Amino acid sequence: MKRIALAAAITLATATVAWLLWRFRGAASLFVLSIAMAAIARPAIESLERRVGRSVAVALIYVEGIALASLFSYVVSRGVLHELDEAVERLGVGYDRLLAGARHSGTLSEYLLHRLPPAAALYEAIGGARPTRLVDQALGVTRNVIDLVAQFIVVIALSAYWSGSREVLERLWLSLVPARSRPRARDVWRVVERSVGTHMRSELTQSVLAVLILAVTFRLSRMPLPMLPALAAGVLRMIPFFGIPLVAATTFVAGNAIGLAAAAAAAIFAVLVLFALDRLVARRLLIARRPSPTLTVLLVVALVESNGFVGLLLASSVAIAMQVCVERMIITHPRRARRNQSVAQIEAQLEGARHRLLLLPEADAMQLGSVITRLGALTAEARSQLR
Repeated sequence: MKRIALAAAITLATATVAWLLWRFRGAASLFVLSIAMAAIARPAIESLERRVGRSVAVALIYVEGIALASLFSYVVSRGVLHELDEAVERLGVGYDRLLAGARHSGTLSEYLLHRLPPAAALYEAIGGARPTRLVDQALGVTRNVIDLVAQFIVVIALSAYWSGSREVLERLWLSLVPARSRPRARDVWRVVERSVGTHMRSELTQSVLAVLILAVTFRLSRMPLPMLPALAAGVLRMIPFFGIPLVAATTFVAGNAIGLAAAAAAAIFAVLVLFALDRLVARRLLIARRPSPTLTVLLVVALVESNGFVGLLLASSVAIAMQVCVERMIITHPRRARRNQSVAQIEAQLEGARHRLLLLPEADAMQLGSVITRLGALTAEARSQLR
């Protein structure tokens, strides 16, 4: 009865926690992201902590990280904003070219594309929108940007706190674990934290290097829009399974502004850069683990439903956390040591097995009887050696 009540209580508590996490998934996501960011910065802080102390190390690492992220964002945003107008113009020209080509194809595409409005009509519809609607859209975009900045500040602040007070966070949740299981729980937590930090450092490093390498290469090759496909490649590569095909398609479309050969060369070069970064950065430099494909697929379905595109990008990191947690729990699972039995106890057990054989059907008794006879012979041999 006590076991049934305990199982019911555990089930109810688990369901309640899952419902609370789903109900307040926005705050839970910020909390998890802050812990992940602290895991990313952990090795740098620990290497610097021995010389200047933890507080100074946390301040230096986070200030340096924010400065580098701001510089990267500034450089990328300048290039992207400069290319957006030209990208819209080229998109309109390509749209008109597609409609013109469909008129002479004489296939089903002519029937479908001929009924699309011309690019000028689309521009007129956008430009002729009501001013109040445009103002509402501008205010909505501004509000979303302010919300993102506020969430980013919250994540940074919480991450710096977790990095400076690691023991406080561990004692907080370890207090919910029985005392005899706390060393094992702490070991699992730290291994999971280290694996997730390594994986996310690898993903961010590969994305940043991919954006820089592709942007410089595309600009040197006189591509009209070098920054937009480079930035798209840095983001799309983090999508599980379909990231590399999407990067190839994006760079092919961008390179098609020069010609078909340039488009193919851009796509092949982008794919080669991603493979080289995966081999050099992920596997050799950072030695990051690869998540389970099955678990990643399940998490993609769940996280896309709840968090959209951000959940799609973070699915592999969550898969790494769950995979390492399960593996570490299995490795550190305490096993009961088998008691050494004497020869007399083994003989008594064999005698009991012989009596139980009399209750079995003849066919089963004959099969098991040969096994028990062999065990009896081994037991007799062991007793003779002990004498």
